[in-house]
Amino acid sequence: MELEITQLNRLGNRETNEDRLVVVEREQSVLLVVADGMGGHRGGDIAAQIFVDTLERFFRKVKMPLSNPKLFLEKAINAAHKIICEEAGKSKKKIDPRTTCVACILQGESAYWAHVGDSRLYLIRKNKILARTIDHSYVEDLFRQGLISEADMLTHPKRSYLTQCIGGNDHVPNISYGNMESLKVQDIFVLCSDGFWTAIEQQALRDISKQVDLERAINNLATIAESSSYPQSDNISAIALRIKGFVDRQTDAPSKSTSSLETGNVDHAVAAITQALEDYQNEMDYDADSK
Repeated sequence: MELEITQLNRLGNRETNEDRLVVVEREQSVLLVVADGMGGHRGGDIAAQIFVDTLERFFRKVKMPLSNPKLFLEKAINAAHKIICEEAGKSKKKIDPRTTCVACILQGESAYWAHVGDSRLYLIRKNKILARTIDHSYVEDLFRQGLISEADMLTHPKRSYLTQCIGGNDHVPNISYGNMESLKVQDIFVLCSDGFWTAIEQQALRDISKQVDLERAINNLATIAESSSYPQSDNISAIALRIKGFVDRQTDAPSKSTSSLETGNVDHAVAAITQALEDYQNEMDYDADSK
């Protein structure tokens, strides 16, 4: 694939940045990840950092091409959840690290995505939103039941109540999945935290497909989101990808990640990630041998 990719991460009007994102390209595949640490639970930045680190490590170690992208996402996300819970248990500080997430893999002419919480993915084609993830939130449930309008979701007093997240020993995350098997040239994917999408009109998102400069378009939307929600702007993060063409290309580009955590804060999670990788690869090898 020939791709145009841009990403941004802004502090907004917050004291700390708990959003993390990463883009990794390998051979004919690309991984996009956005994680939004939950500020209501101490250690949200740690949860988000571990999440993107875990998915990146899984993606860099797995055999390519992926035989089952959905299974890969399931194993990697569940492993990240487990590692985050273990981190909370080992910490001397009283922390309860949790995060929302959205991840997408593009391979060949197909895309596979998964999410937990209210970080979103949009697939935009010819000025139309072809697909978007369904938030795991109280207001999304009300909207799906026809009890409130989509506009009401943005002002409802319980709009910040999530029904699913990564981290927290009190639950196992319920991961939602989606896919598109026939991608087209000029398709655009946008993965973003709620600080981005809650302050952007749907028409403005659709209009991205009309813009020649994707980086400028996403930065303009981020500026709108930041100014429209001032002085209570959340962290604002987004990854945008436009498919420019389908060509043979063998590259293993370095990842482009956004992180503000000191390395020492998550170094002791590396061993757990490595073990999770080995467990995952063993399961995949077993699945392949049993077919």
